Amino acid sequence: ARDMSLYITGQMYSREKIPHQTRQLVTVAALTVLSKPDELKLHTHAALNVGCTKEEIAEVIFQTSIYGGVPAANTALTVLKEVLEERDAE
Repeated sequence: ARDMSLYITGQMYSREKIPHQTRQLVTVAALTVLSKPDELKLHTHAALNVGCTKEEIAEVIFQTSIYGGVPAANTALTVLKEVLEERDAE
């Protein structure tokens, strides 16, 4: 688990081929389609931390509903709402 975490954060996310915002939006899309809400929550926070807007994240989720289905998109929108509520409470 440690090696995987170091690879993800130390190598994959440090690559500068695409902007960090784009990388996080791609990750949000993939996790939405794969219906991985726990990981999606982490990356939704990360997307906001690197400058993505809540509107951009929501739009990516809406776009994925075509490919991953409406149930997956609904779950992702619930995750986005939870993240935004948590951040507002801080």
